[in-house]
Amino acid sequence: MIFLGLSDADKEKLQYEVISDTARLKLTRLIRGISSSDNSEVEIFRQNRFVNITRNVMNVPIYVLESDYWGEYNVAEYAWHIGEIELIMRRPNTIQLVEILADFVQNGMIDEGVINEVLIADGCSLLIERNGFNGNVNVLISSIDDTDDNHSKDEHPNIRVLVHRMERSLADKDYSAVIHASASIFETLAKDIVNLQSVQNQSLGNFFKRYRMDSRLPNPILDFIEDIFKRRNTEPLAGHGNLQQPTVNKEEAVVLSEMTKTFVRIERQLAMPQLNLERQVGERVKKTNNTKK
Repeated sequence: MIFLGLSDADKEKLQYEVISDTARLKLTRLIRGISSSDNSEVEIFRQNRFVNITRNVMNVPIYVLESDYWGEYNVAEYAWHIGEIELIMRRPNTIQLVEILADFVQNGMIDEGVINEVLIADGCSLLIERNGFNGNVNVLISSIDDTDDNHSKDEHPNIRVLVHRMERSLADKDYSAVIHASASIFETLAKDIVNLQSVQNQSLGNFFKRYRMDSRLPNPILDFIEDIFKRRNTEPLAGHGNLQQPTVNKEEAVVLSEMTKTFVRIERQLAMPQLNLERQVGERVKKTNNTKK
């Protein structure tokens, strides 16, 4: 069957999946190269298709190219599309981005192998597959248990894996491990937000001031995150071996688990470019029409 979008079950699996800014930049570079042409009209046609498939998935108005009386396009049209190409991989959340990439592959605009190379290098737990018989596209999402087993204790796996560890620890009544997983989630999230190579091998405590500067979360939430990270190093069995009994109880662990997941959603949403696309399209069309007159 032709790709018709992710199922509700797949969307549920991907709600904590993170596709990094580095991967999004690589995808942007691919689209730049694929859409480029020595013929400016061919180039803008290609750019417009990439832009409108993205906008359709994001449920915002598509941008219809309109030429003048001579069949030519105003220079503002070319400039607008160049700018849009730089943003189409940055604006979507993870679920939208996966559907956009699948649509690109389904329509023969990008080879799935190239996209999969980017996703694998980014540590994502999904692949885009094209059926050799009919050319239709599927999104393959790996099992959390399989992904979890492939990470060593010294790695910083995807947030989706860490959320699963946290929930599993809660179900196993290992409440100290809930604190450990929560702190690891926040550390992974902070590294993604700061997005500097220099912090990738550092503990969150060493770059929390920088994270506080780059994060758009309110200070009380950031204070909470910092306290959880510090507690991981002091709570018995949360971060280090300890002869004392853990102090965290079930109620506290449940609250921590739910708050951690909520703060991740908020941070990821705030980190996306906050652009009013409908207003932007209206203004672009108005300016273009006025120029043509």
